[in-house]
Amino acid sequence: MTNTEALRAEQREVREAIEAIGHAMYRVNEAVERIRSARTLGTIDTWFGGGLFTSLVKRDELDRADVLMRNVDLALAGVRRELADIGVTEELGGVGQDPLHRTLDVWFDNLFSDLATQSRIKDAGQRLETLDSALTRVQSVLGRREASLSERIRAAED
Repeated sequence: MTNTEALRAEQREVREAIEAIGHAMYRVNEAVERIRSARTLGTIDTWFGGGLFTSLVKRDELDRADVLMRNVDLALAGVRRELADIGVTEELGGVGQDPLHRTLDVWFDNLFSDLATQSRIKDAGQRLETLDSALTRVQSVLGRREASLSERIRAAED
C-alpha cells in the first residue's frame, strides 16, 4: 500500500467516525427534547398539583425518553467502535436510566416521589449535555484531523 493509499484509508476511517458522532449527536438531541418535555410536566406535577393524569403523561414522556436514551447508548457503541478503528480512546459514558422511580412516582404520587423524579430528570439532562459537549469536542478534533489528512494527500499527489 502506498503512502497516499494509507492516508486515504485513514481519512475514510476518520470520516466514518465523524459520521457516527453526527448520528449520536442527533440521538442526543432527540433525548434532550424529550427530557425537557418531561421536566416541564414534572414541574407542573410537583408544584402545581398536576395529579394522576399529569403524572401519567409525564411517565409516558419519561418512557419515551428512556427509549431515546437507550438509542443514544447504542449510537455511542458505534462511535466507540469507529474511534477504536482510528486509535482514539475518548471516554464517552452512557446515559442509561434506572426505571425504579417510574413505579414509585405513579403509585406513590406525592411531593417526595415527584422531587425524586425531577432530580432524576435533571441528572439525565445533565448527562446528555455533558455527552453532547464531549461529542462536539471529539468531532472538532476529528474534523481537524480529516483536514490535515486532505492536505497530506494533496501534498503526496503533487
